[in-house]
Amino acid sequence: MKTIKKQKGVALFVALLVVAIGTLLATEIWFNNNLDISRQQNNRAAYQAVHYANGMVLWAIDVLRQDYEDSGFDNHLEPWNQTITGIQLEDAVLSGKLTDMDGKFNLNNLVINGTVNEINLQYFIRILINLELDVGLADKIIDWMDVDQIPRPLGAEDSVYLSRNPPYRTAGQDFKHISELRMIAGVDENTYSRLKSFVTVLPVLGNFPTKVNVNTASALLLKSLDIAITQKQALTLYNEGNASNKTIDDFFNQRVILYYNLREKNIDQLISTRSIWYQAEINVKMEQAIFRKYALLQRTSNLARIKQWSETAFD
Repeated sequence: MKTIKKQKGVALFVALLVVAIGTLLATEIWFNNNLDISRQQNNRAAYQAVHYANGMVLWAIDVLRQDYEDSGFDNHLEPWNQTITGIQLEDAVLSGKLTDMDGKFNLNNLVINGTVNEINLQYFIRILINLELDVGLADKIIDWMDVDQIPRPLGAEDSVYLSRNPPYRTAGQDFKHISELRMIAGVDENTYSRLKSFVTVLPVLGNFPTKVNVNTASALLLKSLDIAITQKQALTLYNEGNASNKTIDDFFNQRVILYYNLREKNIDQLISTRSIWYQAEINVKMEQAIFRKYALLQRTSNLARIKQWSETAFD
């Protein structure tokens, strides 16, 4: 009798074990199937979002083309500066905007073809002074970009960065993204946040520095063009963000700075009234997911092209 009960107990245990294993297998199959379905849906959404982003960039390129043909200068009052929101499609909502990148100082102007560009260096130092930041950052940024290991008077080369945890070396090349600033000695989050509002990183083409558009530049950048320009004069030049200088002559001939003879100080090497670089920000909302992409656009004459894509903003 005991043997029969024991056999029944073993049979019951085996039956429960089989049911448990079957349940686990069924659960795993269900989970994997649902995971595969979710992956397929996410991949499909991401693939579709890329196509929508490309379409939005084509729109931006056409806007820049039309803008170039309509006027000989660029400012914030033009159609390119209008944000596009709430374009409703069957399975997505699109929005986007263009930002003039030439309204900021290009850090890559500091070292061109291995040589420090002195007029841009002095401009950047004035920017640091007006931001009340350490002017030694200029030397540190130059050391980050140049190929030698000879530190400038207030600079920092590999010996400084190799002592950090984790250690790393200077780039020895131009900046590829504004976030690289965080790696520079002396740049904490507060300094980075303040500085990035006025500087950017753009490619330098043909060894010619990029120029700041005086129509889209901030009052601080305009004040930094020359030590003689006062805050009040800079605000007048800024005109609440609505400056509309058609030519560089129009800028120099404004009464508030006419008597400074800025042209004789080679300030015209730093500024322009036409922009070349723009950032296109594209947002694609699909169900509960938001896909965000950034494209750096270069406009030469009436043609614009994508220079670089990024998951984070260039400005």
